Order: sequence, then C-alpha cells, then structure tokens
Amino acid sequence: MRLSGVGSRVDLEIGDRATGLVEALTRAWSRCLSPEEGTPSADSETPSVRIDLTAEPGPGLAASSPDPDALLTATTQAVTHAFITAGTGAHLMFHAGALAHPRTNDAVVLVAPGGTGKTTLTRTLGTRYRYLTDETVAVDARGSALPYPKPLSIRTPGRTHKVETSPDDLGLLADAGPAQVARLLLLDRGEHHTAPQVEEMNLFDAVMELAPQTSALSALDAGLHRLAGLIAATGPVLKVHYRDAGTLWPLVADLIGEA
Repeated sequence: MRLSGVGSRVDLEIGDRATGLVEALTRAWSRCLSPEEGTPSADSETPSVRIDLTAEPGPGLAASSPDPDALLTATTQAVTHAFITAGTGAHLMFHAGALAHPRTNDAVVLVAPGGTGKTTLTRTLGTRYRYLTDETVAVDARGSALPYPKPLSIRTPGRTHKVETSPDDLGLLADAGPAQVARLLLLDRGEHHTAPQVEEMNLFDAVMELAPQTSALSALDAGLHRLAGLIAATGPVLKVHYRDAGTLWPLVADLIGEA
C-alpha cells in the first residue's frame, strides 16, 4: 500500500498475520492512498514501513501488536515517523495541525505539543475549512504547507486504544494540494481559560517557543533562519489561550476568511 504525504511517499507493507486489517487500513488512510497504491516500489529510495499483528516484534517491523486497534495506532505513528524522516533536511516540520480556506487555500498552522488538543481542533474546524493534517505540518521553501491528511486518532468510550478514523468518516473537507501559510498559531489549551485570549509574540520569543515543536530543525540548512523567515512573511506568531475548540471559529475567520 503506497501512501503520499508531506510531499513524499511511503510504502506500507502488511505482514501475513495482519492481512485482515487491509480494509481498515485502506479506509483509515483513504486520503493518503497514492494513485500507485498496491504497486510494489521500484524506487529503492522510497521508505517502507512493515507492520504485523504479533506480540513479538521481529527484525524489520516498524509496528507490531497482537491487538488490532493498537496496531492501527502504532501504524499511524510509524508512518508519520517515516514521513518526517523523508522530509528531514528539506522542509520546516512542526508538531501541528493545519487548515486551509476552501476558496483561497490560505492556511493556518496550529502548533502545539502532542496530546494538547490539535486533533479536536482540526476535527471541529475541518468541517468548514480544508483538513490538511492534525499532527505533522511540513512547510516548504515557498511557504506552502504540504498536505498530510492522515487518519485522526479519536478517543472512543469503551475502547482501550484510540480509533484511527478517516477524515472522510468525520466529514472533513478535502485538501486542494499545498496551501500557502497565512499565519502560525501557538496553542495553549487549558480548562482554566474561558474566552480565548490572543497575544502577538515578538520574534525572539516565537522562535524560542516554536523550535521545540519542530522536527529535525538542526538538519535543515539555516533552519532557524528559515523559521524566522516564515514568521516574517506571515506576521507575528499568535499565542492562543483557549479551552473549547468551537470558540476559535471567529479567530480563524479573521485570519484566513469566513468559510
């Protein structure tokens, strides 16, 4: 199964004991399936991720588990890691979600550490704005966010593991290719926040807070300069303190337009 994202390709190789998950994987990764899906890679430079339904991780396995739900989640993590590795040295890569306007394709990048609400926010706002990704945003040298419309990992009552859910099943708008970054937002979600509070960050503070939320920045030629240049081109980074995802509709509309 060949997957496309962040301007790269990854071959997902499914072990013999996991063939029963092909349908679930195909559904979950519906928006990342390459037109060449199902074709063995003839390109030795295309990275591959091998998975299997087993309790014994073997050589060459990037993800394994005897539990199907756990394996699907581990697969998402392994594929994302492979895409990050493929983009190392080429793109600015943020721990972030991203959404684009359905007409202009201008994008907001929603930067935050893992487990702090990016998926909930992109799931909420992605019903009106184009869903680019909820976890890893790669920005190329032209300032475009490269789509990675991966499955969203959703907590579901009664399930031990998160459920890997296709953006199609959540009714999220499809991407329209690379989207020009209009603004970077640094998210601070907390139960003590009431109405959203937004503050403009100076360049130094923005770089210092964004850098830990990047991947392989040191491997990118003049990485800090690339980051500073993106901020200069898109305007001051906005630090957003909020509690509920639904309260950020007006802010996103102000930044990239009503949808």
